[in-house]
Amino acid sequence: TTVTASEGPVKFGDTKEGSFGVRVAGSMKVDSKPGGHIVNTHGDKDKGAWGKAAPWVDYYGSATPGGKVVGITIMNHPTSFRYPTYWHVRTYGLFTANPFGLHHFKGNKSLDGSYELKKGETMTLHYRVLVHPGDTTEANVAGHFKQYQAVKKAPLR
Repeated sequence: TTVTASEGPVKFGDTKEGSFGVRVAGSMKVDSKPGGHIVNTHGDKDKGAWGKAAPWVDYYGSATPGGKVVGITIMNHPTSFRYPTYWHVRTYGLFTANPFGLHHFKGNKSLDGSYELKKGETMTLHYRVLVHPGDTTEANVAGHFKQYQAVKKAPLR
């Protein structure tokens, strides 16, 4: 996603709410039965993954009650604005990438993750979504990310 401030300045405020995200199926939520799981690049799990900066996060579980385990991974490319991004990922199914919510994620109100584009400036956020069978390990999420980070991003026109 590329945003251009074509008509004047654009300010992105410091909020934890996210810039790119999904809601997972109710049966995949960590808080549901049988429940799913959240894992990030660094091995932080479930509630521990919230507010952490990481190149990718995987959310997996049963897509239907009693069904097969599937997952969704959001990857942040190294060329993306403020890589690695922070994650507003919750055990109730919210799953968003967010490079702006620094004072929330760091627990420090003196920090300001806001960002302003001046007229004519652009900002690009690069994300890839991987929908996969199985859990993080079975899907080889780390391997998929390694391939993704090797892709050189072409300039957008």
